Amino acid sequence: MNKKNQTGIFPITIVWMFFNVVILIGKAFLKDYTFDWGFLFWSNGFLFLISIGGFLLQRKGLNSVNPHAFVRGVYSSMIFKMFVCMIVVLVYVFLFRNKINKTGLFTAMGMYIVYTVVEVSTLMKVARNKDA
Repeated sequence: MNKKNQTGIFPITIVWMFFNVVILIGKAFLKDYTFDWGFLFWSNGFLFLISIGGFLLQRKGLNSVNPHAFVRGVYSSMIFKMFVCMIVVLVYVFLFRNKINKTGLFTAMGMYIVYTVVEVSTLMKVARNKDA
């Protein structure tokens, strides 16, 4: 992978590693406060994968000559992530109807926001470097 491809994925990977370290080191703490650390661990991996996918969709549009391609990439990424997250949450609720970990679910939503902020800021940096 060349340097151009690594530019956007590296910050998202750092966030993924940070959350993994926090979850694995804080297992006992998370259990004490009713968090399902396994759910958070798998949620982090899932959020990492959809963030990478969304970033690649947006970057593809950014590299296009057509300015509308970037807007389509942003919308495609948003719809992709929204529907995939909705499907995963619905499957989780269906499978674990009586044992839903609400604290873990809301924490995963917060993790989603962190991933989105890092994804957008990285994309803005890539766009600035493209113009330079």
